[in-house]
Amino acid sequence: MMFDKNLQDLYDAEDFFEFFKVPYHPEILNVSRVHILKQFQKYLKESGYFESNESEKEVWNIQRALLFRAYRDCVKPTPIRQKFFPEFYKKNGAFFPFDQIRQREEKK
Repeated sequence: MMFDKNLQDLYDAEDFFEFFKVPYHPEILNVSRVHILKQFQKYLKESGYFESNESEKEVWNIQRALLFRAYRDCVKPTPIRQKFFPEFYKKNGAFFPFDQIRQREEKK
């Protein structure tokens, strides 16, 4: 599997989601980008894939699954999140299954 970029070349949350081909809801990413990327980094370190070669298909797939997990963690409404972000959950509290979220390229 050949990539034009590696993890060190990725600049913002959208770059990570595009690199790993993970669909996302822009409103959720705009609100939670720092938390999602911190969780992603934590999961990479805990699983031993933080400094792995993402050009290997198996490693890329595992790292992709960890980004999905970090995103999913931020999508799930919890009582604390609903308390501190009530307007967000009033408007956006519904869970969007990944198959219903368009990737950025599909919107063009």
